[in-house]
Amino acid sequence: MIAVTTFALLTFLQNDPLPRRGALGLASSPLTKEQTTKLKLAEGTGLAVVDVIPGLTAEKANLQKGDVIAKINGKPVAAKSLGEMARNLPSNKTVAFEVRRGDQTIVLKADMVERPKDPGTDLYDVTYSHVVSNGKRMRTIITSPKKPGKYPAFFFIQGFSPISYDFNLSTSTGDVKTIDGPLLHQFASEGFVTFRVEKPGVGDSEGGPFADLDYTTELDIYRQTLKQIKEHGGVDQKNIFIFGHSMGGAFGPMIAAESQVKGIITYGTASRTWFEYILDTVRYQGLLAGNTFENADDEMRLTERLLALVFLERKTVAQVKKSHPQLAQLADAFFPGGYFNQKTLEFWRQLNDTNFPKYWVKANCRVLAVRGVSDYVTYDADHKLIADAVNAAHPGWGKFELCPDSDHLFHDWPTEKASMQGWTKGKFSMNFGNMMLKWIRETISER
Repeated sequence: MIAVTTFALLTFLQNDPLPRRGALGLASSPLTKEQTTKLKLAEGTGLAVVDVIPGLTAEKANLQKGDVIAKINGKPVAAKSLGEMARNLPSNKTVAFEVRRGDQTIVLKADMVERPKDPGTDLYDVTYSHVVSNGKRMRTIITSPKKPGKYPAFFFIQGFSPISYDFNLSTSTGDVKTIDGPLLHQFASEGFVTFRVEKPGVGDSEGGPFADLDYTTELDIYRQTLKQIKEHGGVDQKNIFIFGHSMGGAFGPMIAAESQVKGIITYGTASRTWFEYILDTVRYQGLLAGNTFENADDEMRLTERLLALVFLERKTVAQVKKSHPQLAQLADAFFPGGYFNQKTLEFWRQLNDTNFPKYWVKANCRVLAVRGVSDYVTYDADHKLIADAVNAAHPGWGKFELCPDSDHLFHDWPTEKASMQGWTKGKFSMNFGNMMLKWIRETISER
């Protein structure tokens, strides 16, 4: 067996093209218990086809709306496992779908179609690259103005969810599948080199599964991408900007504290301890949804005790249920399967251990902290804290602003309550994109 040095392995990973994954090309919904019983499927399995995307694998196999997929390549299909199953289907290899169509059971086959790439526009080209983080390759997607030269860089760090940002920016609408897409398209069209990176276990990126990643492991993919930006020949190295949306606003200052950038913009983030933030969220969102003040207070006394045991004292859910049986039902509701918000508990513990004001100061750059007026997910207090911490160390470098008609997803709801009631169904607003672009232009012009 030939020994391979760490350096040689990293060189191989950097030079070897990251394989392109395939795309099923369908939208689906889980079956009800009654449907699975009628179709004689195991409970929790089977997916109803809601839509078929033209040109991809499902259409090639002749899947139709209303079909029920029972198995793929002989393995039962479930909503929670479909994504990982699809990731492991090689491009250009035959995929067999066992389908219930009416009273028939049929098998449909097609070669797995490679996921289409963002084609760019007449203003910018798109390059598919990768970085190596913890020995795994992470997909980076870079847009560059067509005219040769050096341009300011716009590094986008997405929010918490494992959403793939590998889509056509020019046709994105800012819905739940293309969140932030219009902002990226705006900056790609306005003469910036833009960078986005796919999380471990998402899209083409290796590693994962996403649910089992801790905070420091994910942090490194953004650290490595910033290094790629610093090595890019088309980037004006004096004008690198990071935009962190939601959870991205936590990662941004940490990597900027290690490697100098010109400025950071954050929208809809938290900067206090995560424990403080989540307690506010549980109380406030409950009230916004119609809970009474007296009920909210009673519920918070149980909630804060549960969360303190798990996140501050690092007790397992099983330990909490045994030592505090009165919290057992609440623990099951908060931590299904031992996860919180579909993420390992260590992720949240590491997040809570981080002193974010320290990193905002150490980043040593201009900062714009923005909260949408109708964003019921985050609070003015966190964004003011960011600006205040920066200004205490560097007077005039921090700025806090409110963005009108913009919720956590940049949808144009006028109030927090309207956003909660119409969540994901609003129209994308460019108010924040225009605000951010104006601030960056002004910051670039500073001497």
